[in-house]
Amino acid sequence: MITKLLPIFISASTGYALGRFVDTGGVQGLLSTLITLLVLTTIFPSMILFRFESAGVSKKPLLASLLINFVYSPLFALLILKTGSNHIMKVALASSLLMPVPSMNSAYVIISGGNLELTVSLMAVNFLTGVALYPLLLSTISGIHNLGIDPVQISETLMIVIVLPLLFGQVLRKFVTPSREVVSKFTEVSLNALVFTIFLSKASLIHPTSFIVQLPYSVGFILSSVFLSEVISKISGIKREEHLSYVFLSTGKNNSTVIAILTLALSPLYAVYVLFHQFIQIVLLLAYATAKAEKII
Repeated sequence: MITKLLPIFISASTGYALGRFVDTGGVQGLLSTLITLLVLTTIFPSMILFRFESAGVSKKPLLASLLINFVYSPLFALLILKTGSNHIMKVALASSLLMPVPSMNSAYVIISGGNLELTVSLMAVNFLTGVALYPLLLSTISGIHNLGIDPVQISETLMIVIVLPLLFGQVLRKFVTPSREVVSKFTEVSLNALVFTIFLSKASLIHPTSFIVQLPYSVGFILSSVFLSEVISKISGIKREEHLSYVFLSTGKNNSTVIAILTLALSPLYAVYVLFHQFIQIVLLLAYATAKAEKII
């Protein structure tokens, strides 16, 4: 998984460097269209593999995952909006925390030795709940701070980015089902192209010092969510394998989906900060999964 970070880092760095030296002002319309197309090609392939079927869900891990995803995460997002100094950074990061289930959840579970069958069921419940609640949660927490995010616009974008591709993907799956390896590779290529194009088009507006401001928030959320999960599992008597089936899909967020939503509904500039959070998320969750596998913690 760490090797997946390198191409994204190279794409971001190359796009940013090129964007600082080349004037892209005259092709912003073309870049915007390209970004929209890449958003759709990044999201759609995974929707073909999405399954609604559930193999049965254990009640305690389910309740724990819902508690962290839809109570603790929005509260932490509120904290970011209240205390953050950079407007775009805090809106981007708060938006990211509201969409559960990272794309690499199953990989974390396998590495750590969790219950894969259970986590697949929990993923379906949490992701569909997250999609349904996302416009309401985002508009509510942004409304408290008068940020003026239009819930209708977010809902329309969610329909374009998630609902329609999901429905079309389910229909297409009846005729053709590409392998998970093919879908993963295609998604990686599309995501890297998207990252490059975003950084290229918005290089003049990106201030690397903002990442220093964001770092404590991203690290703070992930570590505090892991700690809260540990506490909940211990108090509730949740078994180790069950704990590992929900901790990653609660602590980790579906950043790729949020990038797509914010890019189309607001601006590609917001995606930059979501990408930075994704870097931190992969590193920390991989470290946690490895520590659990080796029983260090």
